[in-house]
Amino acid sequence: MRKILVFGAGLLAGAIIGAGVSLLLTPASGDELREGTKDRYKRILDESVKAAAERRAQLEAELAEMTRPKKVNEKANGQ
Repeated sequence: MRKILVFGAGLLAGAIIGAGVSLLLTPASGDELREGTKDRYKRILDESVKAAAERRAQLEAELAEMTRPKKVNEKANGQ
C-alpha cells in the first residue's frame, strides 16, 4: 500500500512540475494561453456533454427494448 501512495505522490508531483515548466516555456503570452486553455476546456466540455447525451439515448433505447412486453406469438414459440 505504501508503494502505491509513494507512486501516486510522485506522479502528482511530476504532473505539477511538468505543467509549471510548460507554462514557463510556452511561446504564447499569458492572455493567449488563458484564451486557448479556455477554448479547449469549452470544446472538451461540449464534446463530453454530446457524448453523454448520445450514450444516454442509446441506453434508454436498449432499456425500452428490453422492457417491452413480448408478443403472444413469441411466447408460444419459445422466443
